[in-house]
Amino acid sequence: MLKKKVLLSIGGSDSGGGAGIQADIKTFSILGWHGTCAITAITAQNTLGVQRVFSIDKEAVLYQLESITDDFQVSFAKIGMLYSEDIVRTVAKKLDELSIPIVLDPVIEAEAGGKLLRSEAVETLKETLFPSSRVVTPNISEAEALTEINIKNLSSMKIAARLILDMGAKAVIIKGGHLDCTDLLMEEGNVNLIKGDRVKGGTHGVGCTYSAALTSFLAKGLSLRESAERAKTFATQAILRSMDVGRGVAPVNQVGCLIEEAEKFRTLSDVQSAIEMLLDKLDFVGVSSDISLNIGMAISEAGSPSEVAAVEGRIDSGAKNLNQFACIKFGSDLELAELILSAMSIDPRCRAAMNLVSESLECCTKLKLIISCLESYEEQLAISTASSSVVDAMKKADKIPFAFCNAGGLGEKFIVSLVGHSATELANVAISLLRFVNSNVWQDIN
Repeated sequence: MLKKKVLLSIGGSDSGGGAGIQADIKTFSILGWHGTCAITAITAQNTLGVQRVFSIDKEAVLYQLESITDDFQVSFAKIGMLYSEDIVRTVAKKLDELSIPIVLDPVIEAEAGGKLLRSEAVETLKETLFPSSRVVTPNISEAEALTEINIKNLSSMKIAARLILDMGAKAVIIKGGHLDCTDLLMEEGNVNLIKGDRVKGGTHGVGCTYSAALTSFLAKGLSLRESAERAKTFATQAILRSMDVGRGVAPVNQVGCLIEEAEKFRTLSDVQSAIEMLLDKLDFVGVSSDISLNIGMAISEAGSPSEVAAVEGRIDSGAKNLNQFACIKFGSDLELAELILSAMSIDPRCRAAMNLVSESLECCTKLKLIISCLESYEEQLAISTASSSVVDAMKKADKIPFAFCNAGGLGEKFIVSLVGHSATELANVAISLLRFVNSNVWQDIN
């Protein structure tokens, strides 16, 4: 029996490699599938827009579909650009014969400009492919074209989604990237909102990438809701890692999820190595904070506390090995994460931080590590937060790593923090500080 590890993309070719068939195949591959394709049109396209569209004869499309399905056992098909009414009917008839489940991304116009579905083909698309699709995934402008509803908010999104279901679709996801990045999933009258954040990066090909990822997750047997959530995360990561390779809208980078996974692994490993160094060599009583000791590190380009790894529950000064305190997790120390993210906002290289006791202040000063010191709780209030004070310190820093201190609260001890490139770098600094304290002899920490 043939193993079902094959997906089919039916759509147009993007000569710029950012959207269409090219985006689908890359997405399928990264998510563990063998991607096949039936090309319905050839676009002369780049990051600036679509310059020309060249139609492909319906027989050529049919032969491609037959070649694929005669040899491969296709688990799911994703349909994008179909361009003409003849091709819509050809694709619909063939997939109906084969009973292949479908994700329909009703591509009408390119984001960067250019019509990708002829006007007379829109009604045929609704009649033939909406009823046979597992889910239809229009963006705001496509949903408006399909329903003639002016979508400005969640209420109008729901009206448009209901109309698309009335056209025969089993489920619809209206992608909210043109509003507040909240997607609306409607199925059998049930509504789920899938929230997202607007992130920096290029978006060329993000719609194709999202629907291809949705297809991949559905083919793995996940529910529509979970598949939609994972596809949104995948597309967001692709935007964050987009590649500025042209003069227009940068194409998304489908490898983004793999880059982030690798970054997280390296970050966790660095924090773990730093803690092992500290447990092996440091006398915690003399250097580490009995109030809030922790050490953390962010992945590169981190934008939220969920991308900063630290010890869950802080480090116990009596611990002798990693098994004696909670595990290292992303998002486990919000205060330390905010400090690191604030530092990164000034210098992206400053991805790590560590807290020390107030007694280490004099030692840090002698070693010329101190850049900024808020000497009173009232002065601390003027700057507002530890995150604000690290920004103030960063602006004065002339070397990395460095230390700064601020009041921990009314009547509490000062908190001294080290900021640097990596957790292991800061562990080495802390070890050098301890040696200096114990011997009162200069240790080269650089």
